[in-house]
Amino acid sequence: MNNLNDSPNIQPDPRGRGAGAGDGNQWNYALLVHMLGLAAFGLIWNKKSQREIQKVQSQYEKELMEERKQLQQGCEALEEDKQRLVKSLERENDWYHRATVTLKELEDQLMERQNAYCSYIIPRKDRIEMEKNMLIKVVKEPITTELDLESNLKDIFRRDNYCADLLNRDKRKNGRLMWAYLKYWQQQVTVEKHKRAEAAILGKNPQYHTK
Repeated sequence: MNNLNDSPNIQPDPRGRGAGAGDGNQWNYALLVHMLGLAAFGLIWNKKSQREIQKVQSQYEKELMEERKQLQQGCEALEEDKQRLVKSLERENDWYHRATVTLKELEDQLMERQNAYCSYIIPRKDRIEMEKNMLIKVVKEPITTELDLESNLKDIFRRDNYCADLLNRDKRKNGRLMWAYLKYWQQQVTVEKHKRAEAAILGKNPQYHTK
């Protein structure tokens, strides 16, 4: 009598309905759940990472814009300082030029006055008019006022009586005190030029320092 269980015609159901098919379905389901979980986790992690990246990128761009803004402001401030310095130095160079011209004019006038004093050709009353005009000019001129030339000139007119010999034709040989004052005034102007330039570089309002 044949054993029905050994019949070659009975095969396990390929769709999982045969003996032991339940275990396979459970493993497949568990694997599917696991894979879906990993996919969901990956999706969540990916979105979170993107948000973090966007946050960092946004912060970086914000800081970069702020740095660019500060750099631009710094460049503008440097340009303003440069323009201010250029204008200040130009103003101080103009002051030095005017002071030098004023001293040269004063030198010529002093030589004429001293020559008149030594030649006796010009009457004393006319020489006094020359002195008075020189004093009026230095009082009106701001640069000569800063140098305190009025009192210096009065000292020259009162004390400088040196004259070269009668045959002298060189005006520069007449007078002694006046030449000492002229040299002193030029030194004052030179010192003041450097002090004014330094004040301009430091951004200070130049003041007269030689008094």
